[in-house]
Amino acid sequence: MRLAKGAVAGLLVAAMVALLSPGGASATHLTETGSPGGPTVPWGFNEEWGWGWGWSSQLTNQQLELAGAIEPAGLAANRWLVQWAKVESRKGKYDWRETDGQYQAMQAHAAEPVMLLWTAPAWALDRAASCNDPAGCVFPPLAKYDADWKRFVRAAIARYPNVRAIEVWNEPNLGRFWSPAPDPRRYGAILKGVYEAARAERSSKPVLVGGLAPAGNTATTVGAAEFLKQLYASACACYFQGIATHPYTTQVPLVDNVAKRLDKIRAVRDAAADSAKRLWITEFGLSSNGTSDVTLENQGSELAQVYRSIEGHDVAAFVIHRFHDVGFDGPYWNETGIVREDLSLKPAYCQLGELIGTAC
Repeated sequence: MRLAKGAVAGLLVAAMVALLSPGGASATHLTETGSPGGPTVPWGFNEEWGWGWGWSSQLTNQQLELAGAIEPAGLAANRWLVQWAKVESRKGKYDWRETDGQYQAMQAHAAEPVMLLWTAPAWALDRAASCNDPAGCVFPPLAKYDADWKRFVRAAIARYPNVRAIEVWNEPNLGRFWSPAPDPRRYGAILKGVYEAARAERSSKPVLVGGLAPAGNTATTVGAAEFLKQLYASACACYFQGIATHPYTTQVPLVDNVAKRLDKIRAVRDAAADSAKRLWITEFGLSSNGTSDVTLENQGSELAQVYRSIEGHDVAAFVIHRFHDVGFDGPYWNETGIVREDLSLKPAYCQLGELIGTAC
C-alpha cells in the first residue's frame, strides 16, 4: 500500500540528511551528493523477466509499468534475460513467443533493456555433467555446438535490436552458473561468438562480459578480478566493449565497500591497458530485512546513496536486484525488492523515485 504523505516526507528528509552527510569517500567515488542536475547513469531493475520458465504477460506488464513510473525518461536500464535453452529446446526449432512478449513489454514501459544471453538447451550439454547444488546449476554448451550458439545469438540480436547492451552469461565466475567450475578460456569462446554475431548483424550495441560476482578462489568459484585477469590473458579484449559486475556487499559502509569491489575490477582492466572500457553494474541489491543496518525504512535511500556514488565516473548502468520481494530465495534475498510480492509499495519505491528518479 502507498505511504501517507507525512510518512514519505519524513523518510525523504532522513534520506537527504544521510545522502548529504560527509562520508569516507575513496579516490574513485564521489561523496554521496550525486549530480546537481539530476541522475545521469541509466538505472532500473533485475527481475524474473526471462528468467523463470513460467511467464505471465499481464504480471510482467504490471511490474514494468510500475517500475517505469519512477524511472526517469530515457534512463531506464532494466535487465532482461533471453535463454537459448528456452528458445531452441528442440534443435533447429526456434520458439520466440515468450521472449517476444517480454520484449514488447520492455518497449512499452522501459525501452532499451540490457539483454542478457545465456543457458544452453539439453541437447547441447555434456550428458555426463552433474550438479551438486540444491538450487540447480547452469552448464555451458559443449564446444561442438558453438556454431549453434552463434546462430541463436545472431537471431536474437536481429529480432531484438532496441537494447542498451548485450550481456554474455550471468556470473560466469561462479560454479552454480558455469558448471561444474568456471573456465575463463571457455567463456572467452562463448563471448567471441556473441561479438562476431553482433557485428555480423551490424549491431553497434556494446557486448559485455557477464556480470562478475564477489567470490573467493575455490574449486567451484573464481574471484571476479581473477576471472577477468584470466579472461584478458586467454581471449582478445576486442570481443567485449564493457565489463558487467555485481558488486554486492552486506557490510557497512556500503558506498566504500562497493567502491572497493569496483576498484578491483578497474585495476585488472587498467593493467590490461583497456581503461576506456566502462563498467556496468547489472546487479546490486540491498535487503530490507535489517541486515547491515539496512532496514525497511532506509533501503531506498541507501540504494540511492550507492547510485549517486558511481555518477561521474566510468559506470554505464546501475541495475537493482530486484523489483519485487519473493518468498523462496533465502532470508536475505527474499526482501531485496522495492515492492512486495503482491506489488504493494515498500518505502524504497517512493524513496528511489524522489531521490534519483520520478516522484511517486
